[in-house]
Amino acid sequence: MNIIKIAFLGIMTALLYALIRHIKPEIAPLVVLGGAAVVLVSVADNLLGVTESVDKMMNLAGIEKENVSMLMRALGICVVTQFAADICYDNSCSSIAAAVELAGRVGAIALALPMLKSVAQLAIGLING
Repeated sequence: MNIIKIAFLGIMTALLYALIRHIKPEIAPLVVLGGAAVVLVSVADNLLGVTESVDKMMNLAGIEKENVSMLMRALGICVVTQFAADICYDNSCSSIAAAVELAGRVGAIALALPMLKSVAQLAIGLING
């Protein structure tokens, strides 16, 4: 991932959006979506390396894979939710953005419920002796 290229793409997308917004406002959000998609695809190439590194660290530390996998999925939900909400905010759709953020929060909580249940059972077991 070359951050210079990604930063340049982001700046060019923002400038193109500002230009097109005045000429053809109905196409301007598509410019933003296209630019964001290209950035996400270029970041996705490095995601495999990151997941492999996290996997190696989990094995070295002896951490359960299920818990880290759950945390990584929750992180993914947060990133996608923030990305979608920001695009909605940029296009003056704050009510849709709020709904997307709420859906992301509910998704992250639902994902964490099995882990919370395990922690609660462990705590009850320790209290009961």
